[in-house]
Amino acid sequence: MIQKIRWVVIKWNQIGRTIGFPTANINLEKDLISDWTYKINIIIEWKIYAGAWSANNTKALFESFIFDFNESIYDKEIEVIILEKIRENRTFTNFEELKNQIKSDIKEIKEKNNYVLTFGTFDLVHEWHKYFLNEAKKYWNILVTILATDKNIEKFKGKKPLYTIEERISHIKELRISDIVSTWDEEDPLKWIDMYMPSVICLGYDQKWFSNDLENYLKENNLDIEIIRIEPYKEDIYKSSLLKEKIIK
Repeated sequence: MIQKIRWVVIKWNQIGRTIGFPTANINLEKDLISDWTYKINIIIEWKIYAGAWSANNTKALFESFIFDFNESIYDKEIEVIILEKIRENRTFTNFEELKNQIKSDIKEIKEKNNYVLTFGTFDLVHEWHKYFLNEAKKYWNILVTILATDKNIEKFKGKKPLYTIEERISHIKELRISDIVSTWDEEDPLKWIDMYMPSVICLGYDQKWFSNDLENYLKENNLDIEIIRIEPYKEDIYKSSLLKEKIIK
């Protein structure tokens, strides 16, 4: 199961720096995370970085090597998304053996593409949609956004969208958050699951009209895909129904 934590980076023995792989270290409660090496995403000042994470419960220490990042972040709070296990931890006889294993871990993590799938209407794009997609992108490395067609919106919601599917696709692409943007199939909107086989599907906090069909589909097809609900963001201001009401008035 994917875990998300926030903690402050501490200074440790800096052995990683001496072998060319500086690490960001944090102290956490023992046994919170099992002793493995994991694939992770780390969020530092709103930017997402891929990385590898090793847990050592004997020392209550968690060490992360952040790819393509070499700045001092001591005493800064970071957000870590623990995505999947890569290998069991083991003891190394020398630094050269450790360096070779780290290189192998990095290669494995970088070569594997994992998808996050998001579905929605995305009519009248606003700050909640930006927040939703940015949060979804934290879970793995390729974000796919599928928009409901005009016909399906009218079918499920009983009314036409304010913007056409072409306009809505353009609005989402302009955000430059999603890596892939496409539309539902009129007859089989869930075919995108079979196409991408995502590790995670992110849904909005109030996305109900679609979620029941989705959960049933995953159960019926024995698909091990985690569903994550993204929490609301200033819902008293940025809620589509409220903003549409203002436009209509």
